[in-house]
Amino acid sequence: MGDVLAIMKIMPEDATVPLEELKKRIEQSLQGKVDIEGFEEVPIFGPLSALRMRFIVGDEAGGTDSVEKIVQDIQGVGEVVIEAVSLL
Repeated sequence: MGDVLAIMKIMPEDATVPLEELKKRIEQSLQGKVDIEGFEEVPIFGPLSALRMRFIVGDEAGGTDSVEKIVQDIQGVGEVVIEAVSLL
């Protein structure tokens, strides 16, 4: 079994959600569950931006599903989309 690098786009509920605070909540919720490689802020439209998170998980079936579920349940998160998955 190997590892998978996944890229997830995380949309806040609205433009008033502070992305730095949202990033901290995500890091705390995923601590010890996945290796987070980094975040970047992605402008969407006007004042609205999203977070793009790169993380590494095992390549077992449903590998990103649990991460999606955890992130989706975090206060301030509106939508979660896996943009890319690549075997390492």
